[in-house]
Amino acid sequence: MIIRERALRGVDFNFIGTAIILAMIGIVLIYSATWFSEPSLATVKRQIIWVAIGLGLLTLFVIVDYHVLFDVAPILYAIGIAFLIYLLVWGKVTANVNSWIHIGAFRFQPSEFMKVFTALMLARFFDSNDHAYLDFRSFMKAMAIIGFPVGLIIVQPDFGTAASFFPLIAVAMFFGGIRPRVWVAMILIVAIALPIGWAFFLKPYQKERIVIFLNPERDPLGDGYQVTQAKIAIGSGGIHGKGFRQSTQARLDFIPEHHTDFIFSVLGEEWGFIGVVIVLSLYLFLIIQAMTFAKHARDRGGTFLVICLISFVIFHVLINVAMQIGVLPTTGIPLPLISYGGSSTMMFLIAIGLMANVDMRRFVNA
Repeated sequence: MIIRERALRGVDFNFIGTAIILAMIGIVLIYSATWFSEPSLATVKRQIIWVAIGLGLLTLFVIVDYHVLFDVAPILYAIGIAFLIYLLVWGKVTANVNSWIHIGAFRFQPSEFMKVFTALMLARFFDSNDHAYLDFRSFMKAMAIIGFPVGLIIVQPDFGTAASFFPLIAVAMFFGGIRPRVWVAMILIVAIALPIGWAFFLKPYQKERIVIFLNPERDPLGDGYQVTQAKIAIGSGGIHGKGFRQSTQARLDFIPEHHTDFIFSVLGEEWGFIGVVIVLSLYLFLIIQAMTFAKHARDRGGTFLVICLISFVIFHVLINVAMQIGVLPTTGIPLPLISYGGSSTMMFLIAIGLMANVDMRRFVNA
């Protein structure tokens, strides 16, 4: 009982509360972006349900000791791989990809949950590997843990989600420790793989996205339309924004996917520069707190788990914001906890719970 009370006192409610605030902001923005075209508010009601389920999962992943999750990580990883294989064999094509499993009116995206399962497996691997540098065999094991699900996701083909696993590779290489000659080899491999990937793996529409990114004016009413309209929306918000439910770009459907991948443009138009700074500051607080959790974790596995999970948040925020201001090509990367989407919302709330779990256990194990 005493240990349990000490553990509960160790929960960082500021960290969890910040994530909940971001989720609430997401609900408000989704409502504002969809109320005009959808008077029934079905979309925002579903998002409320996803957030409620996600908070339940967050609580579960705070309570269960992350060392226990390390023990069951291979099972979770195998289940995730089985779902990805199922999609390739029996999945239905939705928006040009086999990424969702449909069960009646309900659908979920296994690749989102696979991010957490892969992070758990990678952290479990590094928990048992305490060498200063990874040898070739260990490095290849770490890359296999990441590469197997990434390969299955690429075949869907969902290059945006596959790219979101890149932070795990960076964590394995930078924090796991590899020798300089391995860095040189990896750089050479990437340099060789890029032209091969362009020639043989990228679909025509994906190549067009990259070309349009370099020159949006080439097709302002076609593939360059989304970025152009997002820039207009964000720029028109000014300092204070147009106000709640006043996003003309979203209300008049100038911005496609304005409640999912392009929700940031609605934020910029309605809340202005001040609102954008507030939201990005909330993300920054989560990142700083998570880095503190990683620094104070009681073991190597906990440190790597937090770094892996917060790297997902950093990657998604940077890519989502950058693509809407024209710095990076358009891709299907949601804004964490704010964009509409059940699988993504639940995945990020689970990640928040796991990071709080690691921080809390530093007292339990003391």
